[in-house]
Amino acid sequence: MSESNIQPTLVVYLRASASLPARERQEEVIERAEQLETDGRIEGLRVRHWDDRVVVRNGSDESIETFETFKERAAAVGHTIEPFFQEHERADAREVVFPIICIAVHVEEELRRVFPCRDEVEAYSVWDCLTALETDGEVVGLAD
Repeated sequence: MSESNIQPTLVVYLRASASLPARERQEEVIERAEQLETDGRIEGLRVRHWDDRVVVRNGSDESIETFETFKERAAAVGHTIEPFFQEHERADAREVVFPIICIAVHVEEELRRVFPCRDEVEAYSVWDCLTALETDGEVVGLAD
């Protein structure tokens, strides 16, 4: 990692109602992230759960606020979190569908990156994030 050896903190978001194969992938992500913490490659790890979708009729809720923060940060570094997150506007409600696994990378409490994401050319998965951290590779956009 290049940012003066400052270690990131990972927040791993998991869909609560995942299928068995998806839960196995979630467990693999948690195991790899825990190993990163044990190896001193990350400062800390938090795990959060969210529903597969949230429908809001008036106002907002914590999941929608997190989605908005992720969307804004991705845009700030020239990326998008779509189609991994899906947003649907209806006349009477707003619906957001969340991915099965998401990783938010924070440096000194500041959100730096969200996985999965994509730019105009390439998609970046949660696996890309973990592999970069495991191999001392640069996490795309972390220095932005």
